[in-house]
Amino acid sequence: MIHALRAEWMRLARPRTFAWVLPLTVIYAAVITYVMMANAAPGPGGGAVTAFALSRDGGGILSVVSGAAFASVLLLAVFVGLSAGTMARGTWRAALLHQPRRLSLAAGTYAAQVLLIALLAAVLLAAGLVSAYAIAPSHGVDTSAWMSLESWRMTGEDYVRIVAFAAGWGLLGTLVGVLTRSVAVGLGLAILWAGPIENILGDQLSVMRHWSPGLVLRDMLVPGSAVVPEPRAALVLAAYALVVVLVLAVVLRRRDVTA
Repeated sequence: MIHALRAEWMRLARPRTFAWVLPLTVIYAAVITYVMMANAAPGPGGGAVTAFALSRDGGGILSVVSGAAFASVLLLAVFVGLSAGTMARGTWRAALLHQPRRLSLAAGTYAAQVLLIALLAAVLLAAGLVSAYAIAPSHGVDTSAWMSLESWRMTGEDYVRIVAFAAGWGLLGTLVGVLTRSVAVGLGLAILWAGPIENILGDQLSVMRHWSPGLVLRDMLVPGSAVVPEPRAALVLAAYALVVVLVLAVVLRRRDVTA
């Protein structure tokens, strides 16, 4: 698994990858911070991002944490493309020549991808905090509480939430990519589900809000506006993760890679 992780990391963490991913992450953090602050409700109510919440502990990164939920479809598409592309191009078959243990290879590959996401999440939070300090004065947001010990504790929790959120969507994307083995088909199905179906049905059916994996992941990311209580959301997501891992294990071990 460690060798697979290193090999995948060397493939992903190239200078040309960081040359466009890091600037886009910083730009996204700045834009989402400005949009959230410009549209924040003045009082303590009216949503997760309000002027009242922005002025409290952890308010410096509140905008980017809430805005990270908008990247769910992008995360899903990226992981579908990575996993399905590996199957379609024969990269998976070639990798098995060096690492015949399929589950170790898959686990190491996925771990390297999540490690890259964790690095980008740290950049996102840092860029969001800097952007918030630059934007806050023009919107009357008090920044005096942003460097307290409680703020740093909340920052650590939010970082873990973002990485877990990305890892959850990555696991779902990997499952779709492995099952379809086609980038086009996988992307079509994934975007159809995560976009119109899940969100439209989620607004109409309460059962979707409580059990749909994408909506529960969103609630975990921003618990202040969650429909599902946090302990229950954690149990639901853990159950989904277990099922996905078991399905992936069965499919990867039984799938023929010689043709």
